[in-house]
Amino acid sequence: MTEPHSRPQRENPEQFPGQQFPAQRSAAEQPAPQPLPAQQQAPQQPAPQQFPGQQQAPQQPAPQHFPAQQFPAQQFPAQQFQAHHPAAQQVAASAAAPPAQAQAPAQAPAPNAFRTETAAPHRPGRPPRPPQTDDPADPTGPSGRTSRLRIGWHAIPRPALRRLTAAPQHPDRAAAGLLLGHSRQQAPVHLKLFDPSPARLALIGGVWAAQLLIFRAFAIGARVMVVTTEQRAWSGFGERATGQYHRLTVLAGEPDTLPPGTPQTPALIVYDLGVTGPATAPPLGPWTTQLTVLRQLDRPGVATLQEAGMTLMQRLGGDEATLAAATLRLDQQNGRLLQFMTDDMVALVGDGPDRFVQLGQTDVEQQHLGLPRR
Repeated sequence: MTEPHSRPQRENPEQFPGQQFPAQRSAAEQPAPQPLPAQQQAPQQPAPQQFPGQQQAPQQPAPQHFPAQQFPAQQFPAQQFQAHHPAAQQVAASAAAPPAQAQAPAQAPAPNAFRTETAAPHRPGRPPRPPQTDDPADPTGPSGRTSRLRIGWHAIPRPALRRLTAAPQHPDRAAAGLLLGHSRQQAPVHLKLFDPSPARLALIGGVWAAQLLIFRAFAIGARVMVVTTEQRAWSGFGERATGQYHRLTVLAGEPDTLPPGTPQTPALIVYDLGVTGPATAPPLGPWTTQLTVLRQLDRPGVATLQEAGMTLMQRLGGDEATLAAATLRLDQQNGRLLQFMTDDMVALVGDGPDRFVQLGQTDVEQQHLGLPRR
């Protein structure tokens, strides 16, 4: 019997770790396979039985197994979020779980089963809006919660509007109008210089005090007419104060008519005639005020004080103070104080209690009028 024919054996190629090649001869001559790791080792199959004269079929090469490469796990922002939030971990686990078989019927939850899901993290929100009621104890109002601010208008609940009351007026703040100065208690004193009805004022003092009142009247839009016997003291004052020539008019004689006054442009008529007032003054219209300046107080000027609704006085002499106190019915203490006021003070009689006012000249007023004087 002849030996079975065998194929020529090839040269063994270069082997790599973990790589197996098929044997070219019988199974007994094949080298023992290298053991694989525990997680990669495949179950061994029994070698086929050999018969005489039968050629051995080449075996199929075993699949190559390379060691798995391990890379450091990299966490992305979503993975970091899942690592710190239990709710996100549950959502990720449910997404990664394999889908259930379609043949399995869905199980209905138990009627009294408790949910074991992790609650989402609490997020603070706006507090609930308190109900608006007509109860006086309702906290909704200036200190409570109101609606969102709107451009051009504001909203306030009706209960808060019902609680609004007007504060009692202070004697020094009873009349809104031209700011005259401050009282001895440092409270602002307003002079009701213009009103829908005509008004008459008297000033016992010099040109400086009269021009200070006119300068402040310019700030509220007044137009001024000055009737004087000393035009040089008033020349150019209106142009320097306002930069306009038509805001102040200076006349040497008494006018026949007066400029009309309006709420936007009230009229101020000033009579600077020395120790007396006008002989025949035209009637005053609405929003028109007459200011009579008495350089000195003497008997001819008593009628002017009696006709005036308010009287302003700078520091007076002894005889002037006595005559003024008798005409205006001042008490003995206020009559003596008229002689000891400073140059930047005036006494206001009428329109409330008698007051001594600090004029408080500003730098701009001092630039145009100079230092206080009589």
